[in-house]
Amino acid sequence: MKKFLIFGGTLEGRSLSEWMSCMEWPHTVCVATEYGEEVMEPAKDVSVHQGRMNEEEMVRFLIHGKYTAVADATHPYAVEVSKNIRKACERAKIPYIRLLRDGQEKEQEREKENLVYVEDSKEAAKWLEGRQGKIFLTTGSKELPVYVEGLSDPSRIFARVLPSAKVVEGCRELGLEGKQICAMQGPFSMEMNQAMLRQTGASYLVTKDTGKTGGFPEKLQAARNLGIQVIVIQRPAEEGASLEAVQKELERLWQQPSCEEEKETERETRPTLRRRISCIGIGMGDFGTLTLQAREEILKAQILFGAQRMVKAAGSLLERENQEAVLVPEYRGEKIREYLMSHPEFERVAILFSGDVGFYSGARGIRELFPEDQVEYICGISSVVYFASRIPTSWQDAKLYSIHGKAGNVIGQIQRWPKVFLLVSGPEDVERVCRELEDFQMDVRVTVGSNLAYPQEQIRRGNPGDFLPCKTRGLHIMLLENTNVRKCWMPGLPDEAFHRGRVPMTKEEIRILSVSKLKLEPDSVVYDVGAGTGSVSVECALLCPEGQVYAIERNPEGIQLIEENAKLHRTANLTAVQGTAPEALAGLPSPTHAFIGGSSGNLKEILSCLREKNPEIRIVMNMITLESVGEAVTLLKEMGIQEEEIFQVSASRARKAGRYHLMTALNPVYVVAFGGKREKRGESACACQD
Repeated sequence: MKKFLIFGGTLEGRSLSEWMSCMEWPHTVCVATEYGEEVMEPAKDVSVHQGRMNEEEMVRFLIHGKYTAVADATHPYAVEVSKNIRKACERAKIPYIRLLRDGQEKEQEREKENLVYVEDSKEAAKWLEGRQGKIFLTTGSKELPVYVEGLSDPSRIFARVLPSAKVVEGCRELGLEGKQICAMQGPFSMEMNQAMLRQTGASYLVTKDTGKTGGFPEKLQAARNLGIQVIVIQRPAEEGASLEAVQKELERLWQQPSCEEEKETERETRPTLRRRISCIGIGMGDFGTLTLQAREEILKAQILFGAQRMVKAAGSLLERENQEAVLVPEYRGEKIREYLMSHPEFERVAILFSGDVGFYSGARGIRELFPEDQVEYICGISSVVYFASRIPTSWQDAKLYSIHGKAGNVIGQIQRWPKVFLLVSGPEDVERVCRELEDFQMDVRVTVGSNLAYPQEQIRRGNPGDFLPCKTRGLHIMLLENTNVRKCWMPGLPDEAFHRGRVPMTKEEIRILSVSKLKLEPDSVVYDVGAGTGSVSVECALLCPEGQVYAIERNPEGIQLIEENAKLHRTANLTAVQGTAPEALAGLPSPTHAFIGGSSGNLKEILSCLREKNPEIRIVMNMITLESVGEAVTLLKEMGIQEEEIFQVSASRARKAGRYHLMTALNPVYVVAFGGKREKRGESACACQD
């Protein structure tokens, strides 16, 4: 069956797709961005593929799709993309047709319009640097870094870009403020262009020669009416055809009969893509725990990839069985893909992985790297299964956790689970974990296995101090056993559980409600601004074992108390930060949640900083004065915050007076909560679930 492929993302591409739908021709439209997919109208006989592709990916996409022809309707300035499409079509032996956008300005009109023509954005920025006045850019977000770097005063820039969150965030990362960003979808009328030029006070308009389709005449007319200088980035010279000519060529290809001889030629010339790739878990050691299925697949492979020790062991197996295969000491998926793309002769491939392919294995992303190939997974004996059998102990009642090549909160896991199997990178990780256990005074039994299934295998048991230092070398795994796990994980530690000093502390009753309103998740990143003693920070850290909490406090005494309370409650994922917000927030990772217990008069600046770091952040604030509440409500309105929660909490505690209990009122506290992703009906985010 015949079908066409359009590389679009432009108005011309959408117009060509609409025409094909009217002709009832099956076709696919490729767009680079989510926004490009959103503006495509659903229609019969059309499918949309979203995502950028390099030349190699295009070749595979074209061959797998068996398209009759390709129409390149990408933007006239997307020169590199068109170059890749043309090359991919040549390699896939598929007809390529370039759809050109109508040009606008002729050479003789340049003088009349008083236009300045430049070759690229770099030249435009250089020309503008020597002149004064505001600049209205309509060249797209990709060109923005050139102007920000090329102009000594980027505040002159006003950029009109596509209305996508990713694009706007990119503008902000470049240092542009909200008033400098016009996020809108064109083309625009002359009146709209004129209004925006007048509103920004621009002296210069920078545009590409986008032709009539891209609204070029309307921009020129608006600038002419206001007496604004126009800088035009010239369109790259290229060959192609008009929309009418492209339509005629596609009609010819559609009507062209196909015979069996042509089909046979196509089958002979198009490469076979259905490569078979086996991801094999080889177990522990030098193939001593290799399964029979894994052994069979290794012997059938034409080429084997894996770490040096694995391909060396595979080579020994092949030699014993009088078999031959190409051995490549490479385990990184992208590198393997590059190798196979340049060596299509290999149809049977094996990639070797330590242990089991489903347990913290590099096999995880292989299927995504080879979407057109047949990828299968051969399980192996994992390090945990082998280690548990050698101790011996069960592992179905244990937590499986890894800090192999990454950071992790081991202390938080041990407090939750009586048994934790821990994958580590080497003896240095064993020492670091055992030192943490001693620092937090954890009564934990430690078992360390090294070089499992190798002749030098060792399994040792003891207390954390027995492994300082860790004298074994090679590959390691640990089992941590804790008989004093905490059963309940809810906010509400008593006030007496914290060191207080003379620093104010959020009371237990208020703390319970405030932390609950944060709606924390296990991997949340939390800022506690104005942390005081760190009571809220500790509660959050205990509820987020996979996350991180930053307690920001300007008082040195408070910082000392935060560190004492963090150690007291064994929260290794709590970091004290001395300073005043928002300045103290600079350099910290982007937060998912924030609690504000004190702002030192900087509430507006703090909220702006938090929302700039993460527009979807969940924020909870505590206040005790009406003035603070009034300021907060005003700021929420200014920031366009909707669906906020505001409530007052009045709590009383009983105290004994002889035979009686009298109630003592605590200070009433206002709680303001807003932001975060809205939950769907029936869902709940609970940090205490494992």
